[in-house]
Amino acid sequence: MSVDAILAAIPTMDAQKRANIRNNAEARLSHPSSGEDARRVINALDAQIELDAHVLSEQVSRLPIARRVIEAFTHQPMSETERKIIQVLLDNPGLSSEGLSQKLGWGAQSWHMHFGEMCKKRETRLWPAENAVVRNAAFFSGILAEWAEQSGWKMKPDVAEAFSGLGLKAK
Repeated sequence: MSVDAILAAIPTMDAQKRANIRNNAEARLSHPSSGEDARRVINALDAQIELDAHVLSEQVSRLPIARRVIEAFTHQPMSETERKIIQVLLDNPGLSSEGLSQKLGWGAQSWHMHFGEMCKKRETRLWPAENAVVRNAAFFSGILAEWAEQSGWKMKPDVAEAFSGLGLKAK
């Protein structure tokens, strides 16, 4: 298959086919005769990822918040650890990251790290993370939960409603 045919077919390829094409292109990057074509394929794959994410984000942005959460966690089901970090927050609103970590038998701010990673993995299907107040970086935990120095962490109401629909309710 020619490079132009590969480039034209990328939008219709499934994830596995795109991964195979990327692996082949990456293997050819260092070859003098095919490196430039390989770079074109990789750039086209990257551009398609961005386009797909934008289209998906536009589609889900029209959904109510609770429906977006259900869609995100249906598309990418939560792991057992994710289930635990959601449940501990539902059961213990008002605790700090350290307090939630302790409830799980973990140290330091482990809860916060896991919760933020969970949100980050699903950001495209949810909504973009806002920038953190204390540092110049995305505040991924703030996608699904709210933090206030005086009152600790709590799940956003529409998000709690969605998790209830997924079988997670405060005990």
